[in-house]
Amino acid sequence: MPTHIAILLASFVVILAGSEIFTNGVEWAGHHLSLSEAAVGSLLAAVGTALPETLIPAVALVMSGGRTDVHSEVGVGAIIGAPLMLSTIALFVMGVAALGFRSRRLRVALRVPRTDARRDLGFFLPVFVAALLLGMATLPALARYVLGAALLAVYAGYALVILKLKRDAETTIEHGLYVELLLGGNPADPRALATALQVLIGVIAILLGAYEFVQQIVFVSRHANLNPGVLSLILSPLATELPEKYNAVVWIRQGKDNLALANITGAMVFQSCIPVALGLAFTPWHLSHPELLGGAVAILSAALLYANLRDGELGTPTLMLGGAGYAAFIVGLRWLGAL
Repeated sequence: MPTHIAILLASFVVILAGSEIFTNGVEWAGHHLSLSEAAVGSLLAAVGTALPETLIPAVALVMSGGRTDVHSEVGVGAIIGAPLMLSTIALFVMGVAALGFRSRRLRVALRVPRTDARRDLGFFLPVFVAALLLGMATLPALARYVLGAALLAVYAGYALVILKLKRDAETTIEHGLYVELLLGGNPADPRALATALQVLIGVIAILLGAYEFVQQIVFVSRHANLNPGVLSLILSPLATELPEKYNAVVWIRQGKDNLALANITGAMVFQSCIPVALGLAFTPWHLSHPELLGGAVAILSAALLYANLRDGELGTPTLMLGGAGYAAFIVGLRWLGAL
């Protein structure tokens, strides 16, 4: 058991290292492609850093072979847990970062375009509400396949909307490209190939960390005699959402509040579409009480964020409410007898 716990912790380190490399690379990729900050945060960064929490349910569900077993429980728990973690703990971490870097930033509140954040949440909320409602019904396989395909179409539409946004001419990147520095080139004017290589390295590191994590979470749940679905609901997103949380801290420190929030809200849109589509395709998609509780808390927290995005500033009290939401979720699990 100690060896497996050590491997579990090592996967955290690999995910963190990969997200640092990826964050730097994806900013330069956005520069090369002339993408807006909203597209870099909500699309490129969100999709790239969402790969671990997508890989965990994908691997677990494929390993289940369509059966309802420990792997499918891990998969569904990870699918619901990702939006929960993004809408609660990730927002709380952003609030802590804003307070911690207030002297460097010369402000506490985040300055974010109201339209960008509300657009992401406007996609997320109805889609995830529908996913939870479907999880309370008994659906035939054909209906699940059709609904899964519809979710893929929704995300494609969202991506097209984001890609049409124009890049601000004043957008700057604080750090040069790490790989270009190692290759002896000019990190402040990196080559497109070096940028692509760094993004690929970051993604591979994140995926390897996530793959090892899913193996260890199944092992630990079996040997600790814990419910694998509940353990996955709590621990899988805690590890796999590290890239988004770490990216947000980096960008808040740099004063790039729009990128920080867009990475979180964009990942929420991705998580409500792609992984849920996988769940509909590979499982009966019947959610347990802990999973429904986690989904409900995620929706409430996201709705509060949407309501508080009334202007160009987002105060730390709103972000700190995310921590309260997650605490309420843990209390709810205890009340359900799941912990």
